[in-house]
Amino acid sequence: MWRLMAGSQRILLRGSHVRPMATQSRIKLNSKQRCRNTAIMVTIDEVNDVNIPDIEGIDFVDYVNEEQLEDVMHLVQKDLSEPYSVFTYRYFLHRWPQLCILAVPSDSADKRPIGCVVCKIDVKRDDDIDAASENTDGTAKVNYTGYIGMLAVETNYRRSGIGTALALRAIQRMQQMGCQSIQLETEVTNKGAMRLYEDRLGFIREELLVKYYLNWNNAYRLRLWLK
Repeated sequence: MWRLMAGSQRILLRGSHVRPMATQSRIKLNSKQRCRNTAIMVTIDEVNDVNIPDIEGIDFVDYVNEEQLEDVMHLVQKDLSEPYSVFTYRYFLHRWPQLCILAVPSDSADKRPIGCVVCKIDVKRDDDIDAASENTDGTAKVNYTGYIGMLAVETNYRRSGIGTALALRAIQRMQQMGCQSIQLETEVTNKGAMRLYEDRLGFIREELLVKYYLNWNNAYRLRLWLK
């Protein structure tokens, strides 16, 4: 599954099939609605200085190859609001394998992960002709934005800090790769995700995306600004 914006319609790609989806509204949130966690943001601006927790009995390992693809898909698909095709997973995992981190029980014989985070980096060149958008040599600035596409933890292992540990490790890597901010979308009704991203990690609400998902649920676009 892949989303593209075309006018006011959302286009869904499944393999080679394209079909228009329900009209989607994008509502910018005002400063009062956005800035709920400024104090928390200050503590996480420099993720490199944050003590990323270890979880007793859990190893955090990198994605290596497609032998692990089925495990990632199995983890993520159980909690999705809408299905992803294998091409979506491969898009993330082949281009940014270093931004896929797996949580594996230390005593697991088959090393099957019980949690994962999958991310990517978007590159945008600012071509506006003004002093603020140029480097000192006159070239356009390049902005790097990290994106958390998938974060999943098996039900039996939740409420133990694994999701937070995975997210912090991914954020740290994206910051080290030059990202100025991190974005993601989550369902308005997903209270667990909202607590994680807003209350623990300091993301702020940037947009309300109306009827964003196939089930017509709304989503918040969240962003974490990094120094």
